[in-house]
Amino acid sequence: AVVSTQSTGKLAEGALKTSFFGNWKPDNDSAAHHYEKAGQFFKLGKSYAESRSCYIEAAKYYDAARVLFSAGKCHEAAGACSKELGRFEEAHHHIERAGDYYTQNGTASTAITCYTKGAEGLAAKLPEEAANLYLRAGDLERDNDHTREAIKCFLGAKKIFARNKMYKECINAVQLTRELYEQMEHYEHIKKCNMALVILHLARGDSVAAKQAISGDVSLAADELIDAVEAGDEETIKKLASHGDIVYLDTEIAKIAKFLTQDGAVNVPSTQRSKPSNTTTSTTSSIFKSSGKKPGVNSQKDELFSRPNKHNRDELFARTKPSGDSDRNELFSRPAAVTQPTPVYQSAPEPQPVTNNSEEDPYPFGAEHSNPFGEGDAEVEAPADNTNSNPFGEEDNNNNNPFGEDDLEDLC
Repeated sequence: AVVSTQSTGKLAEGALKTSFFGNWKPDNDSAAHHYEKAGQFFKLGKSYAESRSCYIEAAKYYDAARVLFSAGKCHEAAGACSKELGRFEEAHHHIERAGDYYTQNGTASTAITCYTKGAEGLAAKLPEEAANLYLRAGDLERDNDHTREAIKCFLGAKKIFARNKMYKECINAVQLTRELYEQMEHYEHIKKCNMALVILHLARGDSVAAKQAISGDVSLAADELIDAVEAGDEETIKKLASHGDIVYLDTEIAKIAKFLTQDGAVNVPSTQRSKPSNTTTSTTSSIFKSSGKKPGVNSQKDELFSRPNKHNRDELFARTKPSGDSDRNELFSRPAAVTQPTPVYQSAPEPQPVTNNSEEDPYPFGAEHSNPFGEGDAEVEAPADNTNSNPFGEEDNNNNNPFGEDDLEDLC
């Protein structure tokens, strides 16, 4: 990677050289391309300072070549490198420059994405600058008639301002949001915005401006809250802070209402988001350590759970998974299943033969071979042998003429 970076840097320098017989003008486009490639190589090697320098040079020559989109990309990459180096102000500067280049190039959607991503990354260290990036993104969305997206950007700025007790800037963000809701005719959200303005004005200690905010559609609890703050009635203020019209506001705004006084909001606890602590990791490790078992699998669990992620969990399961031999031993070591005794069935007693009474007639129909229908014996005598008999009762043809006539000789 180092050799590639050095060769790429030489190519960029060569593209900028001019000569009488060669290049009459420096090739800014080629030089910018080589510098951008060198910045990528340095970034892969985690040399963020050198990478940032290369990206800045690339953006300069892209600007000279009027390739505005690529110039914006280089400034955005330089901002990411500055963030890795902990130079958040420089990162904010590069993000603004990148958004300007995108806007000039006519790609407003890319500029909005750059602003919102930069605001999310800078919200913890530079809250005011991050909120201003949200406002820039919201203005671009509103200019492109993307009302809902603009509202989301303005709400992001409002939350950051309220979280860091910048009530004046927060009022400006709420007013921008209310104007968009009025265009969409969302009266319920307009009512919430007016209630938020009353609370923010009271947080600044300006009850007059709070009363002017009531001129629109606002909850009835707003008048009572203003009177309670002017009278210094803390019990009424705490009671109204749990009112439904205040509770359902944004968390940052609803929390301010609990700490309102005559001098404004006092001792409002900070709601700055913090990184999650490692309490779960330490608790998990202490559970494994207090088990009292020998080191081995438990130490592996402590090592893996100290860096919880999917790869480590898979590694833990692979280490602790039993082998096939242990599964086989466990299978054969189990007690045999208890077999239920087979039920014994007793055979039924054999039926006793029925004995006929001697007094009764064993043949109720009379004789042994008698027919119950009253006919004669069923026995039939065999027919006699009548082989020479004529079925018509006539004599043999050899002796008699069937027509009763004399012999043919006599007829002749």
